[in-house]
Amino acid sequence: MRLAPKNLEWLKYLMMIFIVVISVSSKLIADDSDESQEENLGVASAEEIRLQLYKQSAKRILIKKLTKPDGDSVKISVLKPINYTDLKTVEPIVTTVESAIRSYDSNLDVRISDQSMPSLTLESFRLTVAKLSTDIVIISVLNTSSFEMYMYDKRTPNQIYAHTEPLSSAARYELTNEASTYYTKLLIRRTLYRFIRNQYYEMPRDDSPPLLQSEIPRYVASTQSLELINREARSHFYISAGLGAAISKGVRDKFWNSNFMSGQVALKVYEKLYLEGSFNMFAYNAVVGSFKYLFSSRDSAFRIMGGLGFSYFLEDRQVINWDQTEGGLQRKYYIVPSVSLLMPIADIYLKAEAQVYIPFRTTNRYVCAIMPGLLFMF
Repeated sequence: MRLAPKNLEWLKYLMMIFIVVISVSSKLIADDSDESQEENLGVASAEEIRLQLYKQSAKRILIKKLTKPDGDSVKISVLKPINYTDLKTVEPIVTTVESAIRSYDSNLDVRISDQSMPSLTLESFRLTVAKLSTDIVIISVLNTSSFEMYMYDKRTPNQIYAHTEPLSSAARYELTNEASTYYTKLLIRRTLYRFIRNQYYEMPRDDSPPLLQSEIPRYVASTQSLELINREARSHFYISAGLGAAISKGVRDKFWNSNFMSGQVALKVYEKLYLEGSFNMFAYNAVVGSFKYLFSSRDSAFRIMGGLGFSYFLEDRQVINWDQTEGGLQRKYYIVPSVSLLMPIADIYLKAEAQVYIPFRTTNRYVCAIMPGLLFMF
């Protein structure tokens, strides 16, 4: 059967219309697919942008809290961890904490200390801050089942920021340096998160485990006692003055007494050990150099200072009293043990000191001095 020329023309028109429809449909489908991909890309980008904005905001808050009003960085000390695990070295722990904090701002004043803490109490944190002359201390506690971290800021003296991170079963049985570094990174990030969110220890905690296992008493020291502890820990010098009496037995076996005046200045050489120099005036003028150690207890306001020194008696007779035995100076060099009782009153100490001057060679010339006075640490 043959088609007429007119029918062929209609067939061409139908085929052209069909091709046009197919082309338009394909383009619409392609456009819809592109728009869908763009929408998906837009959602992913928005989530990433929100995440980046949150990280930047958290970083700004952290740096602000670690910066003083004058723009300088606070001093941050990373202490030696308390280690209850089989790890042979804890050096990677402290270096990981230091580098993690510095990663937020290279200008932050972060220091590694070789000191640790005997107990996790508020008093220990406050004393450590004062001894290291720092603002913030960070210490980790490494247990066989979890790692813990404690962060103390002296600007908020009654708060402790803390976090515990449980170890996996594999890490509990075989804790490697790589695993300890991994958990330390988690620990410092989450502890800093609590710090910037102001989630300190006294706030109610979740009932679900893991909970902090180390006991931290909620004892709050008074402002006066806190200042007293900090002053003793921070001070490097003290000056003292005393006025009393000296009693001796002269070469003629006659007892005599004299007024006694003393001026003292001392330098802390280690912990509570001081090197003291003094000038004493009574029937003789004496120069004394001593080592003295300060004994103290947080359960008592009194302090006891014991000392041992060496004295040289000057031949200058410009003295406040004369040797009543008129026996003259028989010995120049003396060993001087001493003991003092101190009682803090406001910013000074009331002091009662007793000294004994013992000559190098055996004679009857012993001198006992008792002098109340005042002592000031700075």
